[in-house]
Amino acid sequence: MGVKKDKVREQAEEYYLDNIEATQQQVAELFNVTQKTVSSWCTRYDWNEKRINLHASPIKIKQLLQQELLKVASGTPGTLNADSISKLMSALDKCDKKADPIVVSRVLKDLANFVSENDPQFAAKMTDWMKKFLQHRINIE
Repeated sequence: MGVKKDKVREQAEEYYLDNIEATQQQVAELFNVTQKTVSSWCTRYDWNEKRINLHASPIKIKQLLQQELLKVASGTPGTLNADSISKLMSALDKCDKKADPIVVSRVLKDLANFVSENDPQFAAKMTDWMKKFLQHRINIE
């Protein structure tokens, strides 16, 4: 793939991920490629999973809820009722207090790789503690 096509794919991916309502066909038309090409990119580069992860993250959801609250505070009618907002905020607060063991494991692996590149001896000492911490997180979840 040429450099120009890589650039187009990267721009199309960014647009597709940011605009959850955009269809593959709309992306194809916008970036002057075929729908088959966009479909292929979606499959090869996991665009749909990335899109879901981007828009379903607690941080993103909180941002959307905060925007909704700002609308209501400024006198604009909200799209959600107050009870729904309250329930969603409560659920997100509970998520903030928990650490998914899968995420913890990924972070610990990343930390281990970083430390081992800089201080392999210290990384070896940390390994046992990181395993214990991960087991601790699993037990409390």
